[in-house]
Amino acid sequence: MLYKDDLYETEKVVLQFIMDNLIACIAVAVVFSAFITIVAIVIVKEVNRRNQEKLEKSMMDIPVIADDEIAATDSGEENVRKGDADLKWVRVQSFELADETDQTATAENDNGEDTMAKKTKEEEKKVTAKKAPAKKVAPKAEEPKKAVKADVKKAPEKKEPAKKPTAKKTVGKWVVKEKGEGEFVSYLYANNGEIILTSEIYASADSAKKGIATIKKSIEGDGFQFYCDKNRNYYFKLKNASNRFLCVGETYPTRAACVSASESVKRFADSPISDEIVKDVTIMKYVAPKQKAVDKKTTYTGKWVIVEVEEMYIAQLFASNGELLLSSEAYTTASSAKSAIETITTNGKAGNFIIDVDKKGRFFFKLRNSQKSTLCVGETYSQLGKCQSAIDSVRRFLETAKLVD
Repeated sequence: MLYKDDLYETEKVVLQFIMDNLIACIAVAVVFSAFITIVAIVIVKEVNRRNQEKLEKSMMDIPVIADDEIAATDSGEENVRKGDADLKWVRVQSFELADETDQTATAENDNGEDTMAKKTKEEEKKVTAKKAPAKKVAPKAEEPKKAVKADVKKAPEKKEPAKKPTAKKTVGKWVVKEKGEGEFVSYLYANNGEIILTSEIYASADSAKKGIATIKKSIEGDGFQFYCDKNRNYYFKLKNASNRFLCVGETYPTRAACVSASESVKRFADSPISDEIVKDVTIMKYVAPKQKAVDKKTTYTGKWVIVEVEEMYIAQLFASNGELLLSSEAYTTASSAKSAIETITTNGKAGNFIIDVDKKGRFFFKLRNSQKSTLCVGETYSQLGKCQSAIDSVRRFLETAKLVD
């Protein structure tokens, strides 16, 4: 019997032996591992070879099945044979040649009789028929062949789209009014009697009526331009292709309402022109107050600023306190807007203003040239006195205003 001390001594000897012969021990371990790996590979290959032989032997015992038959399923139920029946279906669908003889020839043999036996019986019947005396049969007259009707699907008849009910045309009216001596203006009314467009001033009633055709052409060309005054009221102007001012719309609290009003103008533009010339003298000529010449060194130092709005250029006159006093028409270039400043200044100093009233009873002014063509349209004011005072301020600041780059 070994005691604990003896076991300990043995372990020490073994450990010392391994340490002294470490390389040799590692080599032995590697060789042993390689041997075990090779043996395992050989065993696996042998097992696979035997399994393959068994599989091939079992496959030899399975009977060969014809191409047009289908083996029984795992559940023991047999599937219906297809083969010729499927080919028959293809012929019927592709060429429409189905008939009773084809169906008999391709029908499945349900009673299990051998095909060769059938052929033998058919040959015996033919021999018996030859031995029997043939009966003379009068030839039957050939029946006229029936025309085969092609199974052609008729194209569905095209239904004409239901006609949409014609929208009732909105009709307003054009009215020419005499606004003053030698001042005639065309107004476009909606069917509810509301004014939606006011033309520029013409020298005669006939000129005002002829001008309506030009206005209609610009409406069709969508020559509307939208503006916002210092009181945040929106209005539109209608211009021709040459940027000449033709008409001005009423003022609206929002841009959307202003755009909607321009759409109404398009709908009512083809309205008829009234023959009656209505007298509505509301234009008031501006009378300049008597005052001394403006001292250029005083506090009336306004300024001109050219602003770009939607790719158009507008010259605006501001007072010394930053209040907007006047806006020019919109021009396609900044240089055109600069040129307009000189024209506006000349006619403003000369007092070529008129005052008019809109449909809401508000007063606004227009600055015109000597040919009575409008150069500028001022802001709207609730009282005539305020509008008059605004014109006075414009004239004072025109004396000293300079263009600011």
